Amino acid sequence: MEILFLFVGLVLVAIGVAVVLSEARARHGAGAVPGEVIGFSSGRGAAGAPSYHAVAAYPGPDGRRRYVEGSVGSSAPLAAVGDAVTVLVHPEDPDKAVLKSPGTYIVGAVLAAMGVVSCVVFFATFRATSFSIASALSVVTWTAYKLRGSLRGKAMSLQAWREHKDQAVGSRVFTEETKGQIAWADPAALRAAIAELRKTNRFAVPFFFLAGTGLLVLGAHLHRKTEIFLAKAVRGQGVVVEMATNHSSDGNTWAPVVEFEHAGSKYRFKDSVSSNPPSYRTGERVGVLYDPDHPRDARIDRGRWNRVVPIVIGGSGALFCLLGFWILKRRSAGKPC
Repeated sequence: MEILFLFVGLVLVAIGVAVVLSEARARHGAGAVPGEVIGFSSGRGAAGAPSYHAVAAYPGPDGRRRYVEGSVGSSAPLAAVGDAVTVLVHPEDPDKAVLKSPGTYIVGAVLAAMGVVSCVVFFATFRATSFSIASALSVVTWTAYKLRGSLRGKAMSLQAWREHKDQAVGSRVFTEETKGQIAWADPAALRAAIAELRKTNRFAVPFFFLAGTGLLVLGAHLHRKTEIFLAKAVRGQGVVVEMATNHSSDGNTWAPVVEFEHAGSKYRFKDSVSSNPPSYRTGERVGVLYDPDHPRDARIDRGRWNRVVPIVIGGSGALFCLLGFWILKRRSAGKPC
């Protein structure tokens, strides 16, 4: 159901914004001091996969040596032992510090961008009919009820919530006395992760550039094609005459087959967007756009969202190219990638 795209999108946007704001708050008022990567801690990432966090030593403003664990982990270390890093430390509180790295901002921005895309998909596909609105309200009511039940008896003060959020997405600082609490990564697993990453990334740069360039070209082509079509298309009314089934390994989806009339003749087309559950019902009237010179060239009129597909495809291509450039930059700097 389309409403799930909105829920997932809003959650991702909220998490992404929280990550960025938490990092900005941690850096506010902090001063830069030199640090050095001395090792990596281990955690669990998505689906239980290993996650490695850089641990850097730095001198606190009180002269005591401290260790900061990076808040961003990855399936393989993105630095090397001995790398010089910058640590941002609060002069009034040496135990509040973060590694100066764009990684946290990148993670937050990517999560927020994924959420925005999910919300765009929702607004591009959601149709305000009595059936869809009733279904959406039912899902919202059920979700709110479940959330209320899970949060009952677990109320947090604003300060407690902030502390919990900082622990979840913030850096951790250790002293000589508490550094034994660091969950150091197993050296053998660390070497294997670095070797696997280097092996994989031999193909990663060509893949990212080829895929990114292909998506950029495809996005530009679809954008040009869409603009040409919209410039000469006329609006009309059609009716959904059947729901065509698209089979795939992930299950079936359904696309509406729309019939409309032009110059006394009837034409049919299958919409390019399919979904599960179906977004349309047989017998439902919909707005259509079609080329009056070639009426078989037609599509459902989605208003302001008629141009969204080329934009999403082109944006994905730009992201792939940026990832390729980032990997090349790290390689030229002699860092593991």
